Amino acid sequence: MNRSTSYHMMQLPQTGGAPDWIHLLPAGRFAGKDGRGPYTTPRNPAALMAASMRAAGGKLTLDENHSTDIAAKIGLPSPAMGWITELQPRADGVWGRVEWNATGHSAMDNRSYRGVSPVFDHDAQGTVTLIRRAALTNDPNLLDLHTLHHRQETRMDLAELARRLGLPETATQADVDRALDAARAASATSTSLHSSLGTLVGLGADAGTDAILAAVRASVEGGQANTQRMQAMETQLTELRQQGARRDAETAVDAAARDGRVISANLRTELVSLHAANPEMAMRIINGLPKLPQGQMVRHSNGDRSTTVDLNGADATAVAKMDAAFGVTEADIQQFGGSHGAV
Repeated sequence: MNRSTSYHMMQLPQTGGAPDWIHLLPAGRFAGKDGRGPYTTPRNPAALMAASMRAAGGKLTLDENHSTDIAAKIGLPSPAMGWITELQPRADGVWGRVEWNATGHSAMDNRSYRGVSPVFDHDAQGTVTLIRRAALTNDPNLLDLHTLHHRQETRMDLAELARRLGLPETATQADVDRALDAARAASATSTSLHSSLGTLVGLGADAGTDAILAAVRASVEGGQANTQRMQAMETQLTELRQQGARRDAETAVDAAARDGRVISANLRTELVSLHAANPEMAMRIINGLPKLPQGQMVRHSNGDRSTTVDLNGADATAVAKMDAAFGVTEADIQQFGGSHGAV
């Protein structure tokens, strides 16, 4: 059977001294945050527990830092910290009753270890088939994760881990370690950014991803709505300013015409436009226009209609010359009430 052995860290119960029971496997489907897995604890683990106790001769070794798998293989001591004498299924997975020895009791009393890393076999589908032993560990590679495998791996596990990290099959343990370090650094950066975003949107550093995204989306959409409202207000204000400028321009040009300035209908249109954009320049031009003697003049209003005003005794010769200069015909004079004037 295709079998792999893995090392998986879980938190020890936060109690004083040596706990009677330790959590060995989580219930259901689980995985390490380094990307390995997923693994599955059988829904009914009775057969798994029986096979595990049978393979261990009734007692599973509980050592420190996997010394049974690492130190013992090179001739170094690998003392037990205690023995797992019973396995028990619970709602959150498989637990083991520990028979601690003096060294284990001392380590727990001193809070020397914070996690337990079980060693288990699994098949090609990731189903756990055997719990072999467990270890007390404080491997820094595991401190920032709830559940993560120990670094020591079989060659087949190393190849699988290398594949998941995007490394070639020939990658060494050092290559994998460097890739894991980079992944942890990226994870730390991501966590920091997540916390910063949560605080920025007023939800707190521990806010969930969905809540942060909803808050950011609401903020962006609110900002866009405010921008649209501001743009609409600016457009309305511009229109009001333009309307006011045109009214001022018409008032100024008509006032100049009433004062006797010679302003034709076409010239009035141009002067009103110029005055709306540049009042000073328009007034300089208006003030330079010839001025009729007090008497009759033509005051132009909207369209081509004109209103004539009597020239209180204006010189007939001067008026005739003015008519000729502006192209006023006798027919025009008759049409506009038989009066001379400027057009």
